[in-house]
Amino acid sequence: MATRDTLTPKEAQCSGGADYAALALEALQEPADAAYAKELMDRVADDCQFTKDLAACAIVYKALGEQGRAEELLQTAEDYCMSGEEQIALAEAKFKVLGDKAAAVGSYEKALKETNNLDPLIDLAKNVMSVIADGAFAKKILEKAEAKISRAVEYSKLAAASAEHLLDKDYAAAIFNKAGEKLSSVPDLLSLAGEVTKTLGDPARAKALYERALAGATDFSAAKTLIESAKQAGDTAFMQSALKKAGDLASATGDYIELAEGLAGVGDKPGAAALLDKAEDAVAGLDEMQKLVTAVEAHLADDAERLARVKIKLEKRQANHARYMEFQQLEKEAVSVKQFLALADRVRLELEDPFYAAKLIESAETLLDGTGYQFSRYKPIMLAVDKNLDDTDWLSRLLDRAAENATDFIAFKDLVVTAAHLQHRELGVSKARAYLAARETALATDPNATVYDTAKLAEASFAATQDATEAGRLLEAARAQAKDHFALTHIGRLYASMGNSARADELYAAAAAACPNGDACIQFIDRLKGFALPAETLKKWYAQCGAHLSKPADKLRWAEGIADALNDKTWATEVYGQLAGQFSGADAARFELSRRSRADLNFFGTTRRH
Repeated sequence: MATRDTLTPKEAQCSGGADYAALALEALQEPADAAYAKELMDRVADDCQFTKDLAACAIVYKALGEQGRAEELLQTAEDYCMSGEEQIALAEAKFKVLGDKAAAVGSYEKALKETNNLDPLIDLAKNVMSVIADGAFAKKILEKAEAKISRAVEYSKLAAASAEHLLDKDYAAAIFNKAGEKLSSVPDLLSLAGEVTKTLGDPARAKALYERALAGATDFSAAKTLIESAKQAGDTAFMQSALKKAGDLASATGDYIELAEGLAGVGDKPGAAALLDKAEDAVAGLDEMQKLVTAVEAHLADDAERLARVKIKLEKRQANHARYMEFQQLEKEAVSVKQFLALADRVRLELEDPFYAAKLIESAETLLDGTGYQFSRYKPIMLAVDKNLDDTDWLSRLLDRAAENATDFIAFKDLVVTAAHLQHRELGVSKARAYLAARETALATDPNATVYDTAKLAEASFAATQDATEAGRLLEAARAQAKDHFALTHIGRLYASMGNSARADELYAAAAAACPNGDACIQFIDRLKGFALPAETLKKWYAQCGAHLSKPADKLRWAEGIADALNDKTWATEVYGQLAGQFSGADAARFELSRRSRADLNFFGTTRRH
């Protein structure tokens, strides 16, 4: 019972008008002591300078029956009001002192404009419901909050506030629906499912979220979380699905055994048997083998063939225990990718244990992860998986990751050649062809792609598959893009490297015909010289290049190339003789200087001094 005697000691804890107002309202509760309440208000009201204090005092004066004094303080509170938080206090006072809901809503509107974060908006909605009980306006506040959230915990908090304070479970359900559409990670969906059950008591809606989480789980840790959620939900069918999903994503013997025991516990014996098959394949040590035998004895004891098989394997492990211990010590000492891969080779050859070899290769790959991708560094991992294991899923993952990171031609060519020559040849060739096709599609839509990009693709295709027909198709596409002697010569060289000399000659002829002047002819023959062609062949192409030149200046430059590029003085002398008389004036002087310096063997004298 609150009386003057019990309330007076609390005065020492009051630090402002709002605190004294709260104490005064306690005094007005039965048995009411209006005199003490008024004494408190008269003591502090005139000293209040903040809206919150003035509004609180106004509410007490209203309760004391002093309407004029209450309205006076309320007006002062409004004059001093400067923030959204103060507008909330003012709204409550307007409603309680004046009974003016519209005025209160006006203040709440101003507060809403200045309130942006989730928790303050929820608190504002709570205040609206507790003061004026306006569900429509409170929902408007929560809708503003909805536009500012993105995490599962925020959606759940908003839905809970709607259900608890607005008593609007339909709106809460709509919030959960939007969250379910926007969020996709397993933890988010599981969190939402739990909150749906807690807030709405709707198991069907929660189960739909659990099933989405189950479908979206892509790693073992996420699947394990699903199992825990299934335990909490007490849903046997969902538990069975979660255990199987985790089994699809697991990789370690102990995990397979644990999941198999879980399936056996819910009565799914075939599912348990399938996981124990995987556990048997993944055993990498004596301890794991012993655990597997124990699990088979406990859950599949009636499978005599399986039980006998795992016991024989256990005996083999026990018999070779010393060798396994030796390799495990070497494994502990290994610190580099090269050491782990070398050890994996030995394990495969000496112990014939691909599962232990896989563990070692995985350790090597882990050393590289997080260091920045380079195909040259991951290539040994790929080759080790190919050589030591029959794990096409792992090999495919390594190949696909390499393809995603093959941004330059050198890495891409190395990748497709490596893929096509793997021991798992069918997989490797199909992957190489797929990467080549994807690169071709990308080039077709790239406005910056050049004839050389297509030619490089053809080069990579032939290097990987030795398929001259496919490479030729790509080279013909490049040929259609080629506009100058540089590109035509390049394509011709690629045809020659594929053994198609006839088509190479056609491209060289086209390149010669594409040379517009004497300088281009010299560029052309310099490029051909780099291909180590015979002297007579070089002379043939250079002759063709000069045959279509018509301007004397171009012919003269071409003649200079005979001496400079081909070092054929005899042919140069002959050509200069044919060109004589075609020049006049300054051009004639240039011709004579060119001829004397390149075709006149005695131009520098018969004896040179050094």
